Amino acid sequence: AVVSTQSTGSSDTLVESVMKTVGVLQDRDIPHNLMITYGDPLIVSSNETPRPVVRVAVWPVQPSDEFPLPDGTPFRPAVCELSGHILLHDKTAYDTLTYKDVWDI
Repeated sequence: AVVSTQSTGSSDTLVESVMKTVGVLQDRDIPHNLMITYGDPLIVSSNETPRPVVRVAVWPVQPSDEFPLPDGTPFRPAVCELSGHILLHDKTAYDTLTYKDVWDI
């Protein structure tokens, strides 16, 4: 995983770093996850007042299409799905998916 942090203020360096990382993964057809979070810095010197930081983590994942879908399952649960994002593989699944279907997975 690649984790980058940026103090509040200009984010150009952070954005460039993340875009380069994602670009390499995309160029090589490597599926990946990206998470952005906001919080306290990991390291603060004793004479410094902590300033909030933005953290971006990018990590490669195994291609989900290498695993068969369980019978009747329209999607593959993963980290993104746990946060509310669901990747569906066809329009019929999108049109017919219900909250109960997701909950039952």
